[in-house]
Amino acid sequence: MNPFEAFRSYSATRRELPLDRILARRDQVLQRLSQSYQALIDEESKQLVWVVEQGALSRAYSIAVDALRGVDFTVEDLEDMCLELDTNDGVTTPMGAPSGLFIAAMCNQVPAHDIALNLHIFRHRWPFLGYRLPRGRRLYLDGDAGDFVGALLDGGEVVVTGNAGNYTGMGMKTGTVKIGYSTGKFTGEGMRGGTLRVGGRIAALGRVKQGAIYEGELQVFPTKEPAATLKPLASAARHK
Repeated sequence: MNPFEAFRSYSATRRELPLDRILARRDQVLQRLSQSYQALIDEESKQLVWVVEQGALSRAYSIAVDALRGVDFTVEDLEDMCLELDTNDGVTTPMGAPSGLFIAAMCNQVPAHDIALNLHIFRHRWPFLGYRLPRGRRLYLDGDAGDFVGALLDGGEVVVTGNAGNYTGMGMKTGTVKIGYSTGKFTGEGMRGGTLRVGGRIAALGRVKQGAIYEGELQVFPTKEPAATLKPLASAARHK
């Protein structure tokens, strides 16, 4: 008796992982993200002078957000785009600001509450990571970050495991920025609220308006004035 006779009519269906389809989809999304970034650069190239100021930042960020509309991307696609920018970005505007603002726009638009980027693998140290990060989102940056980390933070949380550059927390409204080690000059410049915690040293504070800034466990803004020494009342002194 053939022991395999009972299985003669059984037809196994081999299930394969649609890897080609997954890779094709990621290539397509990366192409659309690259086109969106190019739209930002084409628009910003019309500006004869690019300076880091509120008007230029708001304009470039708005263009980036508009360019991303209709692009369905994930955190993994965001990471792929960062690698693409790190390898091929030839933009020479001051401090690579448009690149950083585009990454910030992706972080604010991606359908995820927690975003993690490994900064150790990138050559560029982009500015403006965490720019306008809204409430309910957490951006975790493993490594050293550039300038303007958490600028105009709008309720979100930015965590940097290493150092951050100048103007950390500039103009932040609400939310929390945590820096593992040190920050540069103008830390908290124009800060209007929220909490900025620096585990190491702060090179220099900027013109902070409101909010709380800590250097290690010490609150450096607003500084806590020591209680005034109370003098005994004159009447009490006469009765001694």
